Amino acid sequence: MEDGIAFVFDLDGTLINSTEIGDKIEKEIYKKFNIEIDESTEKEIEELTFEIVQGENRRNLGRELMWAIFKKLGLNFFQRLQALYISAKIFKRENKQVDLYDGVREMFNFLDSKGYPYAIATTSSRGEAKDRLSKFSDVFKKLEGKIITRSDVENLKPDPESIQKASEIMKVPLNKIVMVGDMHSDILMGKNVNAYTIAVLTGIFSREMFEVYNPDLILDSVAKIPQNIEIIKQKIANS
Repeated sequence: MEDGIAFVFDLDGTLINSTEIGDKIEKEIYKKFNIEIDESTEKEIEELTFEIVQGENRRNLGRELMWAIFKKLGLNFFQRLQALYISAKIFKRENKQVDLYDGVREMFNFLDSKGYPYAIATTSSRGEAKDRLSKFSDVFKKLEGKIITRSDVENLKPDPESIQKASEIMKVPLNKIVMVGDMHSDILMGKNVNAYTIAVLTGIFSREMFEVYNPDLILDSVAKIPQNIEIIKQKIANS
């Protein structure tokens, strides 16, 4: 293992472009219920989304978010129930169709070449993670036995349970771990154990939104990790 450093990655929005599922749900729901929104309502929904996702992380957070958005859109109780049912069907259909972000395979190959261990810490269930990853057999094989899901922990991010389990699996101390994610909860979880934190801009958080949480590094995507490895190593060595 080079320099004793290891990486823990979030999954959705970090390695896998599952954020597009939300766009497809939105498109079909709007069509089903003949919804048209103006710029003001769109901004209100965006603000509502960030208010909810920055709150307490819960296993049913996605459902609560959609319920709140459907209410904001003016759907009545029974329409919201129908919209949730439709959304669940779309999610199940699209979940197996998501793709890796550009550069993910190359990034893992780089880490392998340098001997850096890595693991996944995701709030997706074990089944959801498998559905998303299994079609990428080469990547899935690399991650076998190193995927910590919400099915494996009692406490979700930003609670450190996931990254602590990753630390145990990789046999690397927490202060030598690089936590990489697209959400504030990933950054907060890393900071809770004095890990080095990298925020990536492939999810719904902008650079300005991340700056509030003070990650050690903000990158456009995980594809930028290889070219920033010397910076990462130096900062960890000096910490």
